[in-house]
Amino acid sequence: MNTPKLLAISGVKNSGKTTLITKLIPELVKLDLKIATIKHDGHGFSADHEDTDTYRHKASGAYGTAVFSNTKYMLVKDMPQCNEAMLIQSFPEADLILLEGFKLSGYPKIEIIRSGNSQTSVCDADTLIAMVTDLPLMAKSEVPVFGLNDIDLIAQFVYEWTCEK
Repeated sequence: MNTPKLLAISGVKNSGKTTLITKLIPELVKLDLKIATIKHDGHGFSADHEDTDTYRHKASGAYGTAVFSNTKYMLVKDMPQCNEAMLIQSFPEADLILLEGFKLSGYPKIEIIRSGNSQTSVCDADTLIAMVTDLPLMAKSEVPVFGLNDIDLIAQFVYEWTCEK
């Protein structure tokens, strides 16, 4: 069984984490990596829409519901406690799981620092494998630094990091 590598894409709120992830995924897929993502939502979320049967099942009192087709499924389940470790187990076939957020975690991470949003790193330097920024002062970093639009270079870096043994 494959053991996926875990990489957090981190930064302060509105730093561009989702944008970077959605630009990286197609490039990493072109490099033949199987990618999964996990995002933490600190505010709760709605996993379904009011016009679906599964929403109605859940609204009626079911603690969990699932819907599936021949090629995919969705599971919604109330849990007293949930964390990313539980969800990571759902993607054993992935080569890489991108974790959105997790800036205070011990996971290896790429941090986004964007002018007008943040000026300095908020992540533990020991967990950083790279930075993505538009700030010139980051050139003194101990880790590789990429520009916000250097998607091909970032993807190649992530690919090589993922394939390291």
